[in-house]
Amino acid sequence: MADTAHQPHSNAVPRWLAATTFALLLSACATTRNVQQIETLESIGENPKVLLMPPDIRYYLVTAGGVPEPHAEWTEAARKNFSVAVQTFAEGIGANLHPINDADMTPLEVQYRKLHEAVGFSVMMHHFGTLKLPNKDKAFDWSLGPGVSELAEEYDADYALFVFYRDEQASGGRIALAVIAAAAGGYASAGSEHGFASLVDLKTGDIVWFNVVGAGSGELRDESGAETAVRTLFKDLPARQEL
Repeated sequence: MADTAHQPHSNAVPRWLAATTFALLLSACATTRNVQQIETLESIGENPKVLLMPPDIRYYLVTAGGVPEPHAEWTEAARKNFSVAVQTFAEGIGANLHPINDADMTPLEVQYRKLHEAVGFSVMMHHFGTLKLPNKDKAFDWSLGPGVSELAEEYDADYALFVFYRDEQASGGRIALAVIAAAAGGYASAGSEHGFASLVDLKTGDIVWFNVVGAGSGELRDESGAETAVRTLFKDLPARQEL
């Protein structure tokens, strides 16, 4: 897709492409990979206001046959623990975090969350991955487009924080199959853990910080694990400038 997105759209990234992209990028078992374009959060007000878009967090149980099935209970627990942990984290970096409730999202906000997913996967493939875009070289100039300034006006906010996270836990049958496959010299996936987060400047739509996480980033299904996961997911996130 184009390097700069100007309008929100609803095209979902195919699941096979998502899985392949993460597998290639995280095959070296790197926990995080990020780009930081700014050093501090800035605002014309006293304290930078950051919108937390409803995080796209989902847990799955991988069956013996290798099919990931959505697990509502795990997903709900992960989202609740994330919400608590991210508020504590925001206070630590001096950010005024304003969460948007999933149920209160406007159609425009839903489209921007989907757009973030699409742009995020493009960043993964074309910046961190091997499919480099010839017009970019090593530059990081990705954007959700200037239209995102509507969110700044609606919420009187400076930035928006987007999160995409997937965790696929292997069932007992899948683990047994993976062990048997390994003993026979083969391979069967036993689940995965991956995600990315972006900080978007709402004045311009530019992504000013982007972080990728892989296996070992933390367990969102329990409270202490969620604190670790949030610190990992938001590694090197710009903080409020000291006054």
